[in-house]
Amino acid sequence: MNARDLTQSVKHRILVLGDTGGGKTTQILTLPGKKFAYLFDSNALLSLRGFDVDYEEYFPDRQNVAAQSLTKGKGDTGSVSNSDVYQLWEQDFNQKLNEEFFSSYDWICLDSCTTFLDLIMDRILSINGIFGQWPTQDCYGPQMIAFTNVCRSLIGLGKGIYITGHLEMKQDELTKRIFRKPMMTGRLTTKIPLLFSDIFIAGADNDGSGKVNYKIQTVPDRMTTCVRTAIKGLEPFEEVTVDFSQEVVGQGIGGILNWESRNLGESPNGRSPK
Repeated sequence: MNARDLTQSVKHRILVLGDTGGGKTTQILTLPGKKFAYLFDSNALLSLRGFDVDYEEYFPDRQNVAAQSLTKGKGDTGSVSNSDVYQLWEQDFNQKLNEEFFSSYDWICLDSCTTFLDLIMDRILSINGIFGQWPTQDCYGPQMIAFTNVCRSLIGLGKGIYITGHLEMKQDELTKRIFRKPMMTGRLTTKIPLLFSDIFIAGADNDGSGKVNYKIQTVPDRMTTCVRTAIKGLEPFEEVTVDFSQEVVGQGIGGILNWESRNLGESPNGRSPK
């Protein structure tokens, strides 16, 4: 085989990072084809309602609100509930895999990995008998393994993958440089991006008169080195604002994917990026 002979685009694995309000979830609507979304963010459905996206929601059902002391190792008495939301999701996901539920979908979406990681940690704390307390050092390893395995399982489906997440500032202890990195545990900030073909940074700009434009960063810079894309010919910042008075599929990131398809000789069915 020779890569020169490939005339059809491969399935993209897209990780979109950014602050709250950057338009990450809305871009799910623009993706071409049939979409299924696991929603772990309670605000996600507000961005998707009214549009053709199959979904399931998983939120923490109950938290331990008793005040705890990190130094004394004890705190207020109160009802502590084991969090089984991740366990319920895990059972559902494995069942869907066994039943080939995802075979009819073009895109599998997860919104967001930040809140999903919290659910995993809740489950690990519950297993360790310290639910509602601060994680100990041996809680983070199982969380990273579980999340990595989930990402690998999703990618193994051979579908388009779209996952959202948040960013945080980190300082290199040696050089003192400030970086923007995925809000993930430990080495996940390096390992998880390796699994994705495209890593974009989403953001919103207000022109001062109330009009908000949404863009994605497609190339790395000094502070955000994890950004990359497999799509050739993009501008460093692409306009992805969605016009809801028009058909949303094929706008934004969906339009960029359609533009790539046309360049590879596939049938055009959307807008090209500006």
